[in-house]
Amino acid sequence: MVSSSEIVCNFSKMLDKTKESPLFITRNNDIEDIMMDIEEYEMLLEKIEFLEDQLEDAHMEEVIAKRKENFDLKDAVK
Repeated sequence: MVSSSEIVCNFSKMLDKTKESPLFITRNNDIEDIMMDIEEYEMLLEKIEFLEDQLEDAHMEEVIAKRKENFDLKDAVK
C-alpha cells in the first residue's frame, strides 16, 4: 500500500513497482484505488470474459435440459 502523496512524488518509481505487484493507493488511511501493470489488467479482463462465457453456457445447458424434460412428441410440429 502506498499513499496518494507518495504516488505523486515518486510516480515513475511507483509505476515500475506495478510490474512486481499491484499497488493499493491510500488517502487518509483508506484504500481509494489500485494501480497495476497493463498486462495483468488485460489478463484479468480475459479471465472475466472466459468466466462470463462459462456461466452463459451453463445457463443455456440448463434451459435446454428443462425444455427436454417438458418435451412431448405429440406437441411437435409435423
